[in-house]
Amino acid sequence: MVVSAGPWSSEKAEMNILEINKKLCPQLAEKKQQFRNSKERFLVTQVACFLASRQNKYSNIKSWFTLSHESWPG
Repeated sequence: MVVSAGPWSSEKAEMNILEINKKLCPQLAEKKQQFRNSKERFLVTQVACFLASRQNKYSNIKSWFTLSHESWPG
């Protein structure tokens, strides 16, 4: 037995899609904001790591010059 889809089922499906869309749009906006926040934290962490590595290199060079200078006769 074949049941044809009448105009009521089409309208009901469209309303169901609209209801689902209403529920999912705020979730999408929230997830997008969470993604932006995560991306920002990641970039800040990368910058902090970069600066820390530069500071460490500078500190090592400064220590080397200080130790070298202290060992010079004079």
